[in-house]
This record gives sequence, structure tokens and C-alpha cells, in this order.
Amino acid sequence: MAMVQKKSWAAILAGSMLTAAMLTGCGAAAKDEGSSSLAAVEKADSAPAKREAPAGGGASSGSSQTSLSNQAAPAERTTVGGGPAPAATGGSGTGTGIAAEAPAGRQIIYKANVTMEVADFASANTDINNRIHLAGGYLLQFSENQTDYEKSATLVVKVPAGGFNRFLAELESAEHKSIQRSVQGQDVSEEFVDLDARLKSKQAEEARLLDFMGKATKSDELVAFSAQIGKVQTEIEQLKGRMRYLEQNVAYSTVEIRLYQKIAKAGLSGNQDQTPFAAKLSKALTGSSNVLIVILQGLLIVLAAALPVLVVAAIIGVPLYILYRKRRANSMRQQERARQIRLQNSAAAGEESDAERKQNGAE
Repeated sequence: MAMVQKKSWAAILAGSMLTAAMLTGCGAAAKDEGSSSLAAVEKADSAPAKREAPAGGGASSGSSQTSLSNQAAPAERTTVGGGPAPAATGGSGTGTGIAAEAPAGRQIIYKANVTMEVADFASANTDINNRIHLAGGYLLQFSENQTDYEKSATLVVKVPAGGFNRFLAELESAEHKSIQRSVQGQDVSEEFVDLDARLKSKQAEEARLLDFMGKATKSDELVAFSAQIGKVQTEIEQLKGRMRYLEQNVAYSTVEIRLYQKIAKAGLSGNQDQTPFAAKLSKALTGSSNVLIVILQGLLIVLAAALPVLVVAAIIGVPLYILYRKRRANSMRQQERARQIRLQNSAAAGEESDAERKQNGAE
């Protein structure tokens, strides 16, 4: 019976040791799997940038390299590639051929500068605003300025890129004295392709990190994966924001318009130079008289302000001055009396000395 119990206890002990060994092996395997996941993520992050950047000819790869903006943009945006190319500054001519067609499939941001001299500023400003509204655009910035010689306004306008040429032609057909214009274009097709490739790479990296995070079993691994996912998601949002910015600028072109009307005031100086001499003399005399009157008024105001102080000073100062004069007069009389006494004493002393000398001579 004792032998049977010993064998049972030995079997139980062996089973416990086997179970503990299996649990230890599972924990080590999980740790190795987490470590390999982190290593794989780090390797993916440090992969060469060539996987994210497109090839040199990616900008012209056609529909296989189409960016997200082309997929989401309306039909009007797909016509941006046929917008105007940059044109040189024009004069006051009336030609409407602004630019040639750009290559299809290119993403180009256009900006135009138009300067117009008009005869009636108010009506021209109203007309330009109406044309902006009819073109489907909107006013982005407005500033107005007026001097003695000119009244002007600057408008920064966004118009649909599909109607960019038509809007410039409408501006040229508006009533004006002279007009100057210039058109610039910026091709961002290559940047679109680059942003699209980088966005896809970052999204793939985000998916890998999320998969590794789902398999992680330790808190430190979860924290590390969460930090990396947050960094990747921030980069994804930055790429999307840049793409949205480019899409908006491709879809809506910028037109900066400056209107101005010259004000004729140059004849005033000539009329002033022809003023008669007598009128000039009278004007000079009147001006000097006005200056003198202003000075006298200022002196009277100063005296009126100082009068209370002068009264108090007189009440205190006059008695003090009188007392000072009396004391000075008494002092002078005493000094004069003392001087006379000294003179008398010196005269008496001189007489006595003379008498003594005479007496000594007689002896």
C-alpha cells in the first residue's frame, strides 16, 4: 500500500514539473515574438527612402500614378491641365489669347496680376465684383487707399481654374484706360506623385504597426507601438494636409487685381504761383499779425495764471523788502557816524602831535 502511494506522489510531482516547463516555454516564445515584432518595425522605419519616393519619371507615368486629388476632384478640376501657361506682362491691348494649352494630366497652380487704370473708380470696383461673382469666384482680400493724387484698391480673388482664361478675358473687356497683366504657373505634378507615394507608404506602415500592436502582450511593447503609431499618424495628416492645400490651389487660381483712378490736382500749384504781389504781401502781413496776436495771447494767459502767485509774493515780499531797506539805511548811518568819529579822532591826534612837536622845538 505504501509503495502505491509513493508511486502516485511521484507521478503527480512529475506532471507538475512538466506543466511548469511548458508554461515557461510559452512565455519565452511570446517574448521572442514581441521582440521580433519590434525589430521588424524598426527595420521597416529604417528602410531606404527609395520605397517612399517615386522614380524620376513618376510625374509623367499617366493614370497609374494618379494622385488622390484627381480621384476626389470634380469634373471641373480635371480640366485644370488645360489651363493657361505663363504669359508675359501685357500692355493695354485688347487681345484675348492669354496662354496656350498645358499638357493634359499636369497639376498646375496659376496666379495672375492685373493692374487697371479706370476713369470711374466706384463703378469699376462694382463691375469687377460682379464679374468675380459671375465667374464663381470669391474675394480673399481687399484693401483700399486714397491720396491727393490717386484712389486705388487691391483685390485678391480666387476663381475656378477651369474659368481662369475666361475671367482674365472678362477683366480685359471691362472699361479701362490702360491695363497690364502677367500670368505665372507652378507645376506641382511631381510633388503630387511624391506625396501620394509617401502617403501610401505611411499608411502601410501604420497597418503593420497596428497588426504588431494587436499581437503584443506586454505593457512596454504596447507603449512603444502606441508612440510609433502616433508619430506615423501625425505624418499621415501632414501629408494629407499638404495634398489638400495643393488641390485647392490647383482647383482655384489666384488673381490679384489693382484698380486705380488718378485725381487731377496738379493745377493748384500753378495757380498759386500766379498770385499778384499785393495779395502775397497782404497774406504775409496777415500771417505775421496772426503770429503776434497768438504770442500776446500766450503772454496774457501766462500772466493770468501767475497772478495769484504774484499777489501772495507781494504780500510777503513787500514788508520784507521795506524792513531790509530800513535796516540797510540804519547800518549805513552807523557806518557813516563811525567814519566821522574816526576822522575826528585822527584829526585831534594830529593836532596833539603837532603841539608836542612845537613844544619840544621851543625847549
